[in-house]
Amino acid sequence: MSNASYATVGFSDRGLGPALDAIATAGFSQAELQDRAPHVPTPPEGRAPSELRAAFDHHGVRARTVHAPTMRVALGVTDEGWRRENVEVLAGSIRFAGSIGATDIVIHPIPNPMFVPDSDRPDAPRLIGEAVPRSLDDLVPVAEQAGVRIMLENLPYECDYPYLTMQGLRPLMERYPADWLGLVIDTGHVGVLRMDPVAEIRAAGDRLMGTHMHDVDFSRPDGDHRPPTHGGLDWDAIRRTFAEVGYPGPWTFEVAVPCHDESPEDLAHITREVATAWGM
Repeated sequence: MSNASYATVGFSDRGLGPALDAIATAGFSQAELQDRAPHVPTPPEGRAPSELRAAFDHHGVRARTVHAPTMRVALGVTDEGWRRENVEVLAGSIRFAGSIGATDIVIHPIPNPMFVPDSDRPDAPRLIGEAVPRSLDDLVPVAEQAGVRIMLENLPYECDYPYLTMQGLRPLMERYPADWLGLVIDTGHVGVLRMDPVAEIRAAGDRLMGTHMHDVDFSRPDGDHRPPTHGGLDWDAIRRTFAEVGYPGPWTFEVAVPCHDESPEDLAHITREVATAWGM
């Protein structure tokens, strides 16, 4: 079975059933499920997990990974009450991921600064930095119980907050077992910050457990989430470095933005062609 996966965020214009139908039609047998509407009821309680799992089975697509809620929801925030609320939400998402058979869940270490009150306050980086490991201390045992690995993602924010990059996140890994905590590299976020994807992949090293692969059109402010090879990233170098660090997959494509007015279906088929050319 192919180890390529397609993120349902590419079909945010429709419900889960039609999204999975389009993903399967494009030739993907795995998907990353975005834990938010229109694909997941919030919170996913009662019959929802079994119904969602049945929807995946019906379309012949495996729910390989789940992307936890974002926006205000992150590990490191500036207020302890807010942090505890986020831990509760994320613990529910981890248990939900386990209930539908996912192996991993993507979690943002920090929030977008636009959601942080007084985001430029001098002590914000320190407060956020201290909160991240506290939240992991709370959540890694939940992940172990659910049988789901937490994966922390690099982010594209232009700010002085900690834990934005693979280089910043990698030291956290030493505190927790690799079975329950790893890293997921978002190639588009690396590109948006004009960083070197090769250096970031090497920094993640053997704790790299996931990918969000998409390209960046550097001529546009909303230039990321293009299909790979349809932007300015050096994919030959990126792929060589994945091989260098021994990254085994999954190869998750997070494509959602057209280059030339392509439909979501067109983008999925273009991406599948790239994955096939790469032997995925």
